[in-house]
Amino acid sequence: MFQVIAEWEWGEKQVIQTVLDKGVLEPTWDFVPVGNRLRFDLTFLIERATKWKLIDWDMPKLKYYWFTKPYLDLAPVLVMLNRGTFSGSSLHTFADKESGARVPKMYRDGLFAEIIDYVTRERDAAMDLLKESREVIGDLGDRRRRPIGLGEAKS
Repeated sequence: MFQVIAEWEWGEKQVIQTVLDKGVLEPTWDFVPVGNRLRFDLTFLIERATKWKLIDWDMPKLKYYWFTKPYLDLAPVLVMLNRGTFSGSSLHTFADKESGARVPKMYRDGLFAEIIDYVTRERDAAMDLLKESREVIGDLGDRRRRPIGLGEAKS
């Protein structure tokens, strides 16, 4: 389910608490984040949750999270779509979505409905590209998959 939780309605601390309550920072498979450039978003969430004293993570806990939390990030797919080049591999290069560079100004100008529209379009663009790339990459996987040999486990 997709829900925009607006900081300007609830306040930052409550927004972060709501996201934490969904299990985003639990190193389990109960909630698997899906999106684009999630390392930035999740790191930002960890930093803000720490600032508000909603979590208290030491380095071992942080490392455990990053090594165990499943997430599906579109960023490597975008780099591959861009023939392995990082520069120019943003979502708006490959999807009907504008750059997010103007969002801070929209926030300062109080254009909250436009921000929600932008976030919704970004979600749609990311999910559409993820679905399409899953089919293309899945077809490649079907062609490249080796037969299971004796003694190998089926995954």
